[in-house]
Parts: sequence; C-alpha cells; structure tokens
Amino acid sequence: MYSILKNGGVCSPKGFSAAGISAGIKVSGNPDMALLKSEKAARCFAVFTTNKVKAAPVLYDKAVLEHAHFASAVVVNSGNANACTGEKGYEDAKNMAEMVENVLNLTPHSVLVCSTGVIGHLLPMDKIEAGIPRLVEGLHENASEEFGRAILTTDLALKSMAVEIQTEKGTITVGGACKGSGMIHPKMATMLAFITSDIALPIDFFATFREKISDSFNAITVDGDTSTNDTCIMLANGVSGIRYEDLNVSEQEEFCLALEIVMKELAKSIVRDGEGATKLIELRVEKAESHEEALKMARFIGTSNLAKCAMFGEDPNWGRILSSAGSSGCNMVAEHTDLYFGDVQVLSGGRPVECDTNALHAVVRQKEYQVRLVLNIGNASASAYTCDLSYDYVKINAEYTT
Repeated sequence: MYSILKNGGVCSPKGFSAAGISAGIKVSGNPDMALLKSEKAARCFAVFTTNKVKAAPVLYDKAVLEHAHFASAVVVNSGNANACTGEKGYEDAKNMAEMVENVLNLTPHSVLVCSTGVIGHLLPMDKIEAGIPRLVEGLHENASEEFGRAILTTDLALKSMAVEIQTEKGTITVGGACKGSGMIHPKMATMLAFITSDIALPIDFFATFREKISDSFNAITVDGDTSTNDTCIMLANGVSGIRYEDLNVSEQEEFCLALEIVMKELAKSIVRDGEGATKLIELRVEKAESHEEALKMARFIGTSNLAKCAMFGEDPNWGRILSSAGSSGCNMVAEHTDLYFGDVQVLSGGRPVECDTNALHAVVRQKEYQVRLVLNIGNASASAYTCDLSYDYVKINAEYTT
C-alpha cells in the first residue's frame, strides 16, 4: 500500500539532500539557485523538450547522458533560461556542472544542469560561481521546500510531493518537485521536473518512466506553447537497499502506481497554477479506438482557446468541445458521441439532451471539474488536463520581460 507524505518532496527518499538560495539572478531577490544531491550515484533517466530550439543545459545534459546512466547531482538556476546563447551558453552550462563536481569532489560528467527563465540572455556566471559554494554548504536532508521554491519563475505555488510504499523488503519512497506555469504544452510540457526514489532501478525501467510521462507531464496544456528548456529527470539511488527486480509482481505494480501518482499530481499542479488560471479541467476521452487516439484528442481539446475562454466564463458551451474533438485528426463518429460536464449529460448520440441547467452551471462554476467525451467506437480511455484562459494570462505574458 502507498501513502502520501505530508510536506513531502525531493528529499523524502533516503539518501537525498538539497539546498536553495538567492544568488541575485532574479531582480526580485527571490530564490534562484537550487542543488539536489544523492549520497551515492543514482540511476538517471531523463526526457527533454522536442522543441527544435533547445537551451544550452538541455544540449549539455543530453550529451552527458549519451554516455552515462548515473548522476550524483543536479544544479538548477531560475530567472534565466540560458537558451539561444550559442557556444558561450553551452560552455556556461558545462562550467556550472564542473564547478559543482569540483566542490563536491565528484567524478566528471556526474552533475546535470537545468535552467529556466527568460530566453536570450547569457547567465551571470559571476553570480553562479559565487552561489555554488553556498549551495553545497547549505545542503541538508529537509530541504524539499527550499529546493522547490528556488526553481520557480512565474509560478504562484510550490509544487512538491512524495509517496511511500510498504513492501515485504521494506519501505520505498518516491518524491518530486516541479516548476511550470506558462508556455505549457506536451512534447514535453514546459516545465522542469525532478523525481527521486531510494529504490535501485534497472536500466530498462526507462521505458516505464517514459510511459508515465505520457500520461502526466505530457498530458497537460496551459497555452499550447512548448519551451526550449523542458526537462524531467528521475534519480533512483538504491539507498533503501531494495532492488526493483527483487519485488514481487504486485509490489512492482504498486511502485509504478506510486510513481504515476507523484508525476500526475505534480503535472496537474502545473495546470492548476497556470498563468492567470482560475480552473483546472480534466478532459477525459473514453471508448476511443486506442489510448494514443484518446490522449491525442484530449490534448487537442485542451489547446482550444475558444473552449478555454468558455471555461473562464463558466459557460458550458459543449459545441466548442465537440468541434475541437472533430478537428483533432482522431477518429470519431459524431452520431455515436456522448458528452458530459461532471455527471450532467449534455449530448447523446451527437444530439443535445435536456438537462438540469442549474446542475450544469453548478459544475462549471467549480474550481476543478471533468469534461467527459464518450466516443463509443472502442475500449480505450485517456485524460489530459488544461486550465481556463483568463484576462490575467494576457497581462502576465504581455509584460513578461519588462
């Protein structure tokens, strides 16, 4: 059985420590550098943005992980994306990693780098260089919140959690933290995410990790824009003394479920904190021909500005949902399709049905609700998560660099 840990985060699993400081990168003076360290080299899985324009830290990490499957630490800065910065930006990312390796006396290519913030500016390396010794000095095992706050940019809320699993061989913990609020869309969703666990994982678990990303960080959208810096890193250090291969089948399933819960809840927290967002909406497509088709359609509906504006206006405009589904490129038959807002059915066989309008409006006035599209052409289902599009989203992004 699993249980969610109160105030859990990246340091909840055994053998992890972290730190977060204000290094002066952000004009606001808010925390802007973070460090996550494993006491022993951890199995490392990572997935990055598919944007053709990739930030320097993404290029550096991809190069490192082509030849290594373990990492001991991740250093992060916020307030500056180190993207579109050319060879100098790449050297700066490399130097960030090497500085941490030197201060911590780690082997070369054992530290990964992540950056987030405004695109097109070189890192203030004097501030980075001064900040790294402070980060190392500040490392401690109860720093989940410090780490989580130091990676934020336009986020309004801390995004951190952990889940504990009891097995016959002992306790396993999965922790995580992420940041993201705007420029959020699949392939991957625009964010930085860090998952930790004290289990020992085999290298072929990477396939499972990618599957969990598909239904979590790759199933959310705020505004349809994919960033240059998207990164999700998992570190599994084995400090619990438990190997994935030594768990029985049901315990392996329980671990995978716990990992899915952490990743999905963190992903949903990004949408919940979307720039200017007032609502979180689950778009669930059921009885589709395949899981891939269901997820593709749900994601597509989540990018509809018309549907998202209606969500902000608390208008149950099912026509915008149905029209977007039909434009998704996925197979559907309008005459077979049912549509629900919460438990209130508004469409049956492609035609509107009489419903309790008071109950319908009560659903769309909620902060969080589900829109369910039942295609009735197969047996597969999937969910994507989106938020409404408010006046504040335009204001935030109109003034982002000023």
